[in-house]
Amino acid sequence: MKKNTMLLSMTAVFVFIPLYCVCLIGCAGNKPKPHDDDVYGSRAYGYFLDGNMPLAVQTYKKGYASARKTDNVEGAAVYLSNIGRVFYEMAVIDSAVLYNRRAYEEFKALGDGAQASTAAAFLALCLAAGGDGEQAREWLKTAASTAGRKDSDHYLAVIRGMVDHRLASKTADEGAVDAAQAYYKKAKEGRMLSTIYILKADRDMSKGAYAAASGYLDSALTVIEASRERYKRSRILLRFAAIAFKNGDDGAGKRYYERARDCAPKGAAVPPMEEAAAARLIP
Repeated sequence: MKKNTMLLSMTAVFVFIPLYCVCLIGCAGNKPKPHDDDVYGSRAYGYFLDGNMPLAVQTYKKGYASARKTDNVEGAAVYLSNIGRVFYEMAVIDSAVLYNRRAYEEFKALGDGAQASTAAAFLALCLAAGGDGEQAREWLKTAASTAGRKDSDHYLAVIRGMVDHRLASKTADEGAVDAAQAYYKKAKEGRMLSTIYILKADRDMSKGAYAAASGYLDSALTVIEASRERYKRSRILLRFAAIAFKNGDDGAGKRYYERARDCAPKGAAVPPMEEAAAARLIP
């Protein structure tokens, strides 16, 4: 697996920035009838929000098995997507790619273009995290060709921005990301806003604009509290640590790093402090 060691790719193999909330069963396409396996989705989502990634994966897998037994085809596809999503948070990239690819194939077979597009987009992000830029770009094209979400243009703009930054430490179309920010702010969609704020912080950090980056990180902290995604705090604190180290304040850098380490989600790797200080392998 390739590692980008340039200043603040900030999205190396440990974790990436979440793009869409882990879905509960029933969020794909038309709402299906209740199934016994639905309970696994809500439990796993709770574990995910609490930052217990291994238990979230384990529970989602139980839900997938149950969905298959009851022939809840749509629900099983959502479970595949969610399993891949959590593996991504754990930086188990090969598994994240595998499950998101399977989810895409299932959604495509179901004729659910919106969910197929989301799975393809997230697959592109996983491939970029693994260093496979060529395949990542191809899957972005696939995501665009099957897009059916109400917010497809904005969602894909954010994904492209993240893939761009992962592969080239820059965002090719910053205007599209700005438009997405305005859209999600108006919609009060905190999950996507936090993604955009962290992406913009990474962009500014790669340019050495640490004050501007800190402003975006403060905004990200505010919206993740409102959206219950507090498991994201660790990666934001790691960025604050990197900024402090880059500004020569080793004491503040160490304090931020220790906070990030102590609140990191279970199952998600935290880089050693010397790597955080060098701003190389920060989630």
